Amino acid sequence: MGNGRKHWRDRLGAPRTFVLYRTPDVWRYAVSCAHGIADGYLAEPGADSVPGEARTAAHAKAEELAGRPLTIHWEPSGRPGCWTGDITAEPKELTPHSAAG
Repeated sequence: MGNGRKHWRDRLGAPRTFVLYRTPDVWRYAVSCAHGIADGYLAEPGADSVPGEARTAAHAKAEELAGRPLTIHWEPSGRPGCWTGDITAEPKELTPHSAAG
């Protein structure tokens, strides 16, 4: 990203699973990584948005923080307003910055 910001993979390792859940005010998330957990909330879309919009925004957030393309296979968790996702990182040679080393 060029701004000196660390990616998840730098301190937490590769992301493995994602949990996305609706609260009264925002969509929140937690990402389980090889060496820890990252969590937060989505500024957009709002808590009243449809789940598909929240999953799309969560996917973009995960890729931004991981610093590489990811595939997330979403499944309903069995609890209302909650989804889980298995994360697969795209092969490094497919990432836009892989040629830079």
